[in-house]
Amino acid sequence: MAYAEGRTFYDADSHIMELPDFLRDFADPGQRERLPSLSFGSGGRSALGVDEASRRGGQPPEKVAEMIALGDDLISGPKGYQALGAFARDDRPAVLDMLGFRKQLVFSTFSAGMAFTVDKRIRYAATRAHNRGMADFCSVDDRLM
Repeated sequence: MAYAEGRTFYDADSHIMELPDFLRDFADPGQRERLPSLSFGSGGRSALGVDEASRRGGQPPEKVAEMIALGDDLISGPKGYQALGAFARDDRPAVLDMLGFRKQLVFSTFSAGMAFTVDKRIRYAATRAHNRGMADFCSVDDRLM
């Protein structure tokens, strides 16, 4: 049984937990080196695990299986970088299936703020990188917006 059932549910406040080089990874080639890595200093508890997530690039298979086994309880399971589909886009469709959402509006957590606060000479490059990264994350499933 899905967490949200009986009606059509649209999740309007979902977030991606970007890895440190998120903006650089999606920047124009000539701008990559000019963009700083994302800062997680003000991320509080939501930034816990970013180093491990960045090193791995995804959850280990046993951790994915453990979270899928939570079923309906996934909603109250791990948060931040430990959550299923937090930063690994290929895991997000399983999350939508388990939670029962028809669509999910996905926001960035850290990169939008940086895209609009970096030096104005690279602001457009950071903004383009942000938009490309978000589009890439959402490209794995039509339910992600």
